[in-house]
Amino acid sequence: MKKLLFTVLGIALCSITFGQFEKLVVKEVPNNGAVPGKTYRIYAKVKSTEDHIHAVFGQEGHPLKVESTKPFFQSKYGGGMSKEINRSTVAENAELKFDSWVTIGLEDNYNNALNIFIMTLEAFEAGKTLETSDGAWFVTPDHRQAFAEDDKLILLMQLTTEGTVEGVINLQGRMASGEVFKEYDLTFKCGK
Repeated sequence: MKKLLFTVLGIALCSITFGQFEKLVVKEVPNNGAVPGKTYRIYAKVKSTEDHIHAVFGQEGHPLKVESTKPFFQSKYGGGMSKEINRSTVAENAELKFDSWVTIGLEDNYNNALNIFIMTLEAFEAGKTLETSDGAWFVTPDHRQAFAEDDKLILLMQLTTEGTVEGVINLQGRMASGEVFKEYDLTFKCGK
């Protein structure tokens, strides 16, 4: 009986997937006063360039919430997702480069397959809190934009505000072996 118990425990432990996620990384992007406030980029750092993140989500018991003490800057030429940032318009309009948006991997519309599921970005596009308890922004796992660059970072969002930002997000990704992993209740802070 003891032998059977240890065998079952051994099999169970072997099937646990240890995620390849290391941490969230916040970097300030100099905006040189082109827009009010400061601009931040939030990244997921993974252990290998073969690992990827394909969804940022909120669910019951693990809500996603990104809020600022002052409104998020939203350019009238942009949108809530990076795929709404037209690459050629950015070259002509300096403020668009510092718009607030969500993404997986890419900063503009070029070859960007980003989508949202269930959630709406209307409040965020109006400069308010980004939140959901039943939704996600995502790309399908086969898109190159979901994979880490050489620095093992995957861009998740850009936020511009005069305030202090606090966020909690959840991530889903896949390891090079094909195993899916999830990370819950990851927090970050930008500003003071």
